[in-house]
Amino acid sequence: MGRVRYDMSDEVVIVTGAARGVGRAIVQRFVEAGAQVLAADREAEGLAETVEAHGDEVVGVVGDISTQAGTDAIVGGAVEHFGRLDVCVNNAAVAPHASLMEERVEVWDTVYAVNCRGSFLMTQVAGRVMIDQGGGGRIINFSSGVSKRGSAGAAAYASSRAATEAFTRVAAIELAPYDILVNTVSPGLIDTQPKPLPPGMAAGLKKRIPTLPLARPGEPEEVANLVLWLASDESSYVTGATYAVDGG
Repeated sequence: MGRVRYDMSDEVVIVTGAARGVGRAIVQRFVEAGAQVLAADREAEGLAETVEAHGDEVVGVVGDISTQAGTDAIVGGAVEHFGRLDVCVNNAAVAPHASLMEERVEVWDTVYAVNCRGSFLMTQVAGRVMIDQGGGGRIINFSSGVSKRGSAGAAAYASSRAATEAFTRVAAIELAPYDILVNTVSPGLIDTQPKPLPPGMAAGLKKRIPTLPLARPGEPEEVANLVLWLASDESSYVTGATYAVDGG
């Protein structure tokens, strides 16, 4: 089956968490669709690699979405470079693991600062720009399948992703009068890890993969395909929803 071709010509898109993995794949798909992209991440080296692969179609901004200054720099950078903003993809997240009895408050707070506050700030700042432009736009937040099924060692991450889903539903209601659609993408097991995997992680994946109906991890491009659909005119009657990309 051939890849669906979307025409995103003249669209300006922000993608956070763009230094590698799913974020990098999302940047690639938007560029292929003709969009102009601002790629953002806290990690300068990986971000530079993403940007350099696409020439003038992609601009990079190093910024921290958990801070007001960081989100202002990212959203302001898109408007400064490209003149407007049409789509904001809030992919950036952190996912440290620790058992509940060993979880440290400072790590918990960092997870919530990036995953929850970051989604809030990016949605708020991007939404204000879209409203000032006259309305219309797409905001795509990210969750995870672990928000529903739970997983040992993922108390902070799983609960932060569940909070993001709830936040997205509220944002969708409040921004609907401005024709700004807000949805959540919820990936499952996606093959983004460097190889070879640490022994413990490799053993865990070996057990989990056969439990998936499709019996394989997903590819970053498969997540990016859903993001493109949500950003396109084909999803014009979809808002406040959470879409799983998890192999069943």
